Amino acid sequence: MKPSAKEFGGYLKMLRQRCGMTVRELEDKSSVSHSYLTQMENGRRGVPSPDILKKLCVPLNTSYDELMSSAGYLETYTTKTKNYDALITSIIDSNQPSDFFLEDEVVQIPIYGEIKADYNMIAEQNIIGYKVASKKEVSDGEYFYLIVKGDSMIDEGIREGYKVLVKKQSFVENGKIGVVIVNGDEATLKRVFYDGSNVILQASNKEIPPRVLSIGDVMIQGQVRSVVFDV
Repeated sequence: MKPSAKEFGGYLKMLRQRCGMTVRELEDKSSVSHSYLTQMENGRRGVPSPDILKKLCVPLNTSYDELMSSAGYLETYTTKTKNYDALITSIIDSNQPSDFFLEDEVVQIPIYGEIKADYNMIAEQNIIGYKVASKKEVSDGEYFYLIVKGDSMIDEGIREGYKVLVKKQSFVENGKIGVVIVNGDEATLKRVFYDGSNVILQASNKEIPPRVLSIGDVMIQGQVRSVVFDV
């Protein structure tokens, strides 16, 4: 659960004051504007994007993962982070609810290259990085991320640059979004429907017609569980 703008603003102010910096000094060190920082601390801005947090972590003398956790992007907070005591103190001082952050373990999920939301992208199997997720969220199987390129799934709100969290499995429930290998080498992200011995791959873009293939010509890599995007 993400904190409110007021809760996160109070936490951000605590970190800045702990470093003995003014808002102007934080602006100079982070390249985040003075007005934006002031609005965040006063709760007049929503929780910032991961890109903003990345700029703030070094001047605030904290880790990127800790800021991501405190902003609610990782859903939980782990006691293994070095500034946990300071965070708890800030919660108590600001009268935030005691269950605002919960202890939990997090795990690293591999990102397997890019997948183009189209039919002509050759499957990439190389790991290009990792993304942290709550262990509880992915406790029911093996997961991986893929990065979307192309616009054939835009009507589902899946746009280029978004990451999709995929549960690795050899089948997709009828009508769900799956990661499919076509003809042994083409990776595609589509809704999957079954029609006898055929599989229908349905784009979510009115300009792209459905594609009907023999079930023997496709290989399911997994089913999409969620979509992640930076705001």
